[in-house]
Amino acid sequence: MRFMLDTNIVSDLVRQPHGRISARIAEVGETRVCTSIIVAAELRSAAARKASPQLVEQLESVLRALRWSPSSRRRMLFMAR
Repeated sequence: MRFMLDTNIVSDLVRQPHGRISARIAEVGETRVCTSIIVAAELRSAAARKASPQLVEQLESVLRALRWSPSSRRRMLFMAR
């Protein structure tokens, strides 16, 4: 079973990288969690509005560490064209 992390969960992970979400991911295994391009877009938009370079870097660090849902990966490739 895979777990898709929603916006609130990824946001919590950005704010508290060593908190309970991180502990739960370690429990289930990093290969079993993913997120979507929609979540990434929502969080990137919010971080840009806050104009905080530190927040942007924390967010990008978390997003680089996460796997993407298969449909999100296809959408990213399509949107990049």
